[in-house]
Amino acid sequence: MPRTVLPLINGFATAAVLLAMAAGCEQSSQGKGGQAASPVTRVEVVRPERHTVRRSVGEPGELQAFETTAIHARIPGYVKVWTVNLGAHVTKGQLLAELSVPELVADVQQKRAAVEQAVAKHKLAGAAVKVAEANVAAAEAKLAEVRAGIRRADADLIRWQAEYQRVEQLFQARAQTGSLLDETRNKLRASEATRDEVLAKVATADVAVIQAVAARDQAHSDLGAAAAAIEVARADSRHAEALLGFARIEAPFDGIVIQRNVDTGDLTQPGADQPPLFVIARSDIVTIWVAIPEVFAPAVNPGDRAEVKLQAVPGPAIEGKVTRISWALDPKVRTLRAEIDIPNPDAKLQPGLYANATVIAEEHPDVLTLPATAVVSQQGKDSCVAVVDGKAARRPIRVGLSDGTRTEVVSGLKGDEAVVKANAASLADGQPVQVVEPANPPAPGAKP
Repeated sequence: MPRTVLPLINGFATAAVLLAMAAGCEQSSQGKGGQAASPVTRVEVVRPERHTVRRSVGEPGELQAFETTAIHARIPGYVKVWTVNLGAHVTKGQLLAELSVPELVADVQQKRAAVEQAVAKHKLAGAAVKVAEANVAAAEAKLAEVRAGIRRADADLIRWQAEYQRVEQLFQARAQTGSLLDETRNKLRASEATRDEVLAKVATADVAVIQAVAARDQAHSDLGAAAAAIEVARADSRHAEALLGFARIEAPFDGIVIQRNVDTGDLTQPGADQPPLFVIARSDIVTIWVAIPEVFAPAVNPGDRAEVKLQAVPGPAIEGKVTRISWALDPKVRTLRAEIDIPNPDAKLQPGLYANATVIAEEHPDVLTLPATAVVSQQGKDSCVAVVDGKAARRPIRVGLSDGTRTEVVSGLKGDEAVVKANAASLADGQPVQVVEPANPPAPGAKP
């Protein structure tokens, strides 16, 4: 080995011995003094603050008219005139167009004449009833008269029967002649014939009364039929007039004409499968409907506040309320249909505008809150970590509503605590911590 190499080897050996001695001294010092002190964790803290916490769901949608009606022709006819054009404001009952239907005009006139004819027949039937009732009265009077004749005939018959017996006794006693007996017998027979004649007249009078009563009943029946005929004629007339009324195309409600598909002289055909003559949209109320996700559906009810923001309309959100809900979720997408009606008296909100609706299902104003990142949830229990005398102190709390950014603290905090803002779950109770200032502190008086 060359002599020049030996000094280098000796130098390396000396350095190795020195490093080993230093390592031994460090281990000896750790063994005597115990483990090294744990490093201090740096944390950012916040104070509980009062805020309004709300649970809301925002979904896109578009404005729709509260009512949109396509107006079709009810009867065939030629367009005689149209009175409104696209974009016109109309009121309920206003004439939009009129059809020319001369055959219906003639039919109405015929039906009206039929009503007058039926009324005239009813009057004749009423007069016939009066005549029939008079005939019944006359027949009954005649019957009474004839029956009175029966009494006279009976009395006369009894008289001649007695006379005949008296004369016959005298004849047998030879106190009277046979001629007087024959004369008395003849008068008795004449009296009997008179009585039979009166009885026949009574029977005839009875039949006359029955016939008169039947004629009277028939007259009353004819009168009822004539009255029914009037009602039938009037119903036919009303039907014809109703059809003729369809020649006037009128607005069903106050609104705006958003389509006009008719010109003068066009032939209209009834039926919804034909293009509508007009389409009218109600303008005083617009509606936006939103699809509420399943997780929020149980919390949304009619009357809940809503805020509607329109992309095309600058300015603050429009306040509204949930007017109605479908109650049942759509089984295909598991969403609840909620509709919000917005008053639109000046017609500035146009159907079709894109909108975003936020439904506020629940709201707690002016409550004590913490950032959601400061709340620790473990094993069904909630807590936060406060900094007390430079150490972490876990505080059990009861939380309420959370909007995802801030969480309501119902109990467990007074409001003056310094609470670790984030990653509090990694801190042990009593662990030393060092409070650091936020990188971008909020400006004085600014809300976090």
